[in-house]
Amino acid sequence: MGRRKTRTDALRGELLAVAARLLAAGGAGAVTTRAVASGAGASLAAVNELFGGKAGLARALFADGFARLAAGLRALEPTGDPEADVLELALAVRSFARREPHLHEVMFSRPFAEFRPEPADARAAEEIYAIVVGRVAAALGPDRAEGTAKDSAIGLFATVQGLLSLEASGLLGGTPETTERRFRLTVTAALRGLADTARSPQEAT
Repeated sequence: MGRRKTRTDALRGELLAVAARLLAAGGAGAVTTRAVASGAGASLAAVNELFGGKAGLARALFADGFARLAAGLRALEPTGDPEADVLELALAVRSFARREPHLHEVMFSRPFAEFRPEPADARAAEEIYAIVVGRVAAALGPDRAEGTAKDSAIGLFATVQGLLSLEASGLLGGTPETTERRFRLTVTAALRGLADTARSPQEAT
């Protein structure tokens, strides 16, 4: 059977699925246009036409990663405890990073030399950003100063990413129990500190 030549959305989805499998198995170095084409039984020309080369494949993986993470975060049901809900969000991001380490790296570290996100690519993260801001705003409370929910959400997300980097390097703790304790402690302490800082001037005095 010859290679398929029809450039369809279905073929694009199959090529992306192959790229995701290659990424999961071997990291960014395993994702080449030739390997993706071969894995889908398609031509190299089809990959280039549908994705615009390796940079386009990386861009598609970048967007797919944020879509997958957003789906996981959407599935989390609020508990009625805003602080616990934020911690649950952080733990869900951590679970995703553990499950999909190479995809997480594509989203937050830039392992593909051919791909550097542009402003338009930021749209891939918008839903995650909205979910995090919403939960952080609830934890900060109604007396927060204007704009602090967004600022605090970015700060907290950066804290989580830093913890994930330490954990991936084996530097967050020598045992699973220590790592777990430090992750939860740091996220909770950061949130409480941000909540204190976010109080309106009237409340703080």
